[in-house]
Amino acid sequence: MPFIHILHSLLFLLCLGTSDTSILAPSDTTFIVLSQKDGYHIAHADLLKKDIIEQANILDEDPPEIVLSHELNINGSWTILPLLEHLLITRRTSKWFFFCLESTVIRLSKLLNVFSKYNHHKDLWIGHALYDREPTIIHHFAEHNKKLKYPHIASGFAITSALMNSLVKKLIAGEGPKEDFSIDASYEFALFVLHGDKGVRLTHVPDLCIVSTSDCATYPRFFHPCDSSVSSKNAYFAVKTCSKYHVERIAVIKKLWTKHVENIGYFSDAADKHLLEAFIVPNTTHGHCEKTYNILVEADKILKKSNLNWLVISDDDTIFSVARLMRLLTCYNPYIPLAIGERYGFRLWDKLYGYDYLTGGAGLVLSKPLVHQLVQPGRCDCPSPTTPDDMYLFGACLARIGVQPIHSPLFHQARPSDYATAYLASQEPISFHKFWMIEPQTVYTEWFAEADESLITTKRHTEL
Repeated sequence: MPFIHILHSLLFLLCLGTSDTSILAPSDTTFIVLSQKDGYHIAHADLLKKDIIEQANILDEDPPEIVLSHELNINGSWTILPLLEHLLITRRTSKWFFFCLESTVIRLSKLLNVFSKYNHHKDLWIGHALYDREPTIIHHFAEHNKKLKYPHIASGFAITSALMNSLVKKLIAGEGPKEDFSIDASYEFALFVLHGDKGVRLTHVPDLCIVSTSDCATYPRFFHPCDSSVSSKNAYFAVKTCSKYHVERIAVIKKLWTKHVENIGYFSDAADKHLLEAFIVPNTTHGHCEKTYNILVEADKILKKSNLNWLVISDDDTIFSVARLMRLLTCYNPYIPLAIGERYGFRLWDKLYGYDYLTGGAGLVLSKPLVHQLVQPGRCDCPSPTTPDDMYLFGACLARIGVQPIHSPLFHQARPSDYATAYLASQEPISFHKFWMIEPQTVYTEWFAEADESLITTKRHTEL
């Protein structure tokens, strides 16, 4: 073979070897920010969009397509699956689809480098992989399987267009999940992808970080309060309990977080020597809708009489950081109807009747105007005393009156051991729930005591 032909052949092979790793342009990717409609969240989503566009300008490139999910008005968009068909249809030229939160920090050039490394793969999705250490209630007590990796959404994850196309075909064919409850979108999405025709597992990419380093392409931003003035004086805490747990639970939380609370009431089926100050409300063995509705009625009077802004409803086995909760509330407007907590979904695959709700065990916060709306005659009356209170009052009824619950990943329905270690490492939690197989004092000391000490310091300075 003549030398010149050999040279041409080598150059051709060289081009083949490098073409798949060439740097992608920003416009080859669609960014999907899983945003929420509240003003605080919209502002952060807009800031992230602006930052991505500015980074593209610095690279002297056309900006990528950026979708803010709250603008699409697609029911259950936080669970990801309802977005896929719309994204594939409207963004056909995209090679990658990158999903993240409003709080995700993105270094565009580094992220494009990551995509370029994997660009020769067709059916692929990448992210910072989490796994369960043991079976957990938040994942339906699924069989413990460390091989099932699911992405940390706050770090972001990306799907190739080929895999996106495969997933959408499955959804169109009616093969999407039909479970009643959506709890952890990341885990449930990973199951859906794994059970697809090609059984694709998440590829772990450490450049999508949990905690920031100079090498990170993405990482979650820790929450920062919107005001330096933090006090529990503007909130009323309502603790749901019953006489059975006055010693076993109430006596415990009185030594932990409730000592940092200015205004608190304990709502029980009876008063006794262990809880003389109890408000008496009807009790049931399950559901508790009538009980919680009566708490709302009483709280509406208390908020008005004492000129308080917020109602915090807690189970008697919920462990809080009061300081972190109050810092969170500095970012929200108490003069409009708001409900804040940990969001779950019920039958979100049903576009007509599915809805989001705030799960009660994690603790939840309602603004004064919303509490007043909920207790208006005929507005949210319980179908029965044992109707699930969180699903009905803070889900179905909110949907009926046009209030969308606000999700904060800092509230937790389960114990620390029920969450991936790396997941908790990327945040400063506000609450955990359940006294089962844990020592509550240990949990509070490890996770919340130091933060709550700031309330004591602030109070001392105020008194001085």
